[in-house]
Amino acid sequence: MADWRRQFGAPLPFLIVQLANFGKLADAPVYSGWAQLRDAQRRAVAADGNAGLAVTIDIGNRDDIHPTNKQEVGRRLARAARHVVYGEKISAYGAEPKSAVRAGGDIAVTLGDFDGNLLVIGAKDPSGFELCGATQDTCRFVRAQLGEGGKLLLSDPAAASATRVRFCWADSPLCNLYDTTGLPVGPFEMAIQ
Repeated sequence: MADWRRQFGAPLPFLIVQLANFGKLADAPVYSGWAQLRDAQRRAVAADGNAGLAVTIDIGNRDDIHPTNKQEVGRRLARAARHVVYGEKISAYGAEPKSAVRAGGDIAVTLGDFDGNLLVIGAKDPSGFELCGATQDTCRFVRAQLGEGGKLLLSDPAAASATRVRFCWADSPLCNLYDTTGLPVGPFEMAIQ
């Protein structure tokens, strides 16, 4: 983005479409280059004051690398543009990870910068949360409970040795956490403080 801005000699805004879900569902935590790229896209946008992101983790096609729901991608890009280009005081792309801290024997995750409330679709609790140590083989799915104001509590015996939290970390994860405007919480990985 910096190079394009330099070449054009202008502070161009950028809108990024995050990689959509593609491939078969994973029934255990996995290594995922696609998830790493999605997280790099999220981090690049978060570090840039003039960029927006369209999270598409929920509208891909597991059997076709080119998702067909272009209308929803366009709606999400328009929302990002309203925030980035026009300065509207709306969430640019849904809930963003803010912190993960130890809370007794559990991990408390805080999400922020979303409109309305967070809600779970199709289940009682959010799915797709993992606690991990230093290596991939230490990652395990954990129970997450949604609290108020963007707070989640991850409970598992692995919490004591965990060093990071991952959410919807796979090529084609099952993600069911949204804000009330219909934007999904996008995939992320973050260190536990």
